[in-house]
Amino acid sequence: MIIISPITITDAMLTSASIAETDYAAWSAATAYTVGQRVIRTTTATHSIYERLIAGTTATAPESDTVNWVRVGPTNRWAAFDASAGTISSALASVSWTFSPGLVTSLALLEMNAATLSVVMRDGVGGTIVYSGTMTLAKSTSKSWSEYFFSDIVRRSSVVLDDLPPYSNGSITVTLTGSGTVSVGTVAVGKQYEVGATTYGASIGIVDYSVKSTDAFGVTTIAQRGYARKVTLPISVPTAGIDETARRLALVRATPCIYVGSPDYDSTIVYGLYRDWSIDMQYPNFSHCSITVEGLT
Repeated sequence: MIIISPITITDAMLTSASIAETDYAAWSAATAYTVGQRVIRTTTATHSIYERLIAGTTATAPESDTVNWVRVGPTNRWAAFDASAGTISSALASVSWTFSPGLVTSLALLEMNAATLSVVMRDGVGGTIVYSGTMTLAKSTSKSWSEYFFSDIVRRSSVVLDDLPPYSNGSITVTLTGSGTVSVGTVAVGKQYEVGATTYGASIGIVDYSVKSTDAFGVTTIAQRGYARKVTLPISVPTAGIDETARRLALVRATPCIYVGSPDYDSTIVYGLYRDWSIDMQYPNFSHCSITVEGLT
């Protein structure tokens, strides 16, 4: 299992993006807004959509005026870079970003809906290409020829690249392409730490926040809400390294990270927080670690 602690992508790091930041009109202090009207703020570190709560005109910017405005979420351009798994960046046919995060070794893309993924890393913006790869996201799950020809196409929703070369001024271009709407929920980069080898016995699931209610006449209604992924991973850890493993896990307490049980199984890749972990010192050469991670919604 590896852990990737994502760095925050700032305005200075993001050098280009194919998605225009034009979700709604920009907020203006001189405009009289109606209830429910939405605006965007594209100032540094804001990049958010706000909805009007009370009709009128106010001179205070929405991010500082919680009486008249409520934050709806990030703008489309920046949704893939916020610390949430429930926000999506999308566009027709393709989405692309170029950013310079500094020294990183891993890239994770989660909640994707695309046909192909292309990643190019350069030594500085416009510099020499030091890493390049294109991946077809379709994967075969067919159990028969009938399923192969007639079942729906299944694509990978999560990809982790853990072999980026460590360039201090690396510039990364991520491009997703496909037919129709192409989208991605999380684009995260950072340094990785290998905890140990994930063994058989992992369990995966979700925590569903939907609400089911039944009235006095027996009529049941369901309010569909978000859900969070959950995974429990058994890991074989070298006994000589358990002190360092414990220290590393303590450092990311209450910190959203990418947890990768196995890069071959999308369902074991979770962006979230660990609920708990324990290490059993079973043998002289290796010990058993169990960690439970709950994803962000």
